[in-house]
Amino acid sequence: IACCNGAYAGQTSGACLSQLPSPPTMSPTESGGLDVYYPDYDTAWAEAGCINTHPLPSGRPTYSSQIACCNGAYGGQVSGVCLSQLPS
Repeated sequence: IACCNGAYAGQTSGACLSQLPSPPTMSPTESGGLDVYYPDYDTAWAEAGCINTHPLPSGRPTYSSQIACCNGAYGGQVSGVCLSQLPS
């Protein structure tokens, strides 16, 4: 990248950058989890928990923390799976 920026800083075609092994993109993929948690409705309720993986499914309620999600979405879960997934 340093070479492209130094030698071809004004290049509008992006040809130099496109030749890199992992060229930068204008729309990079997000890494890590979301800043919110949501219920995992794709798993059976008794076995489910709260997750923060991309992408956030449309229409899911969101919570600011994993414990808030467990309390809000799985408050009556007898198995305790959601709470067992909390970091210690």
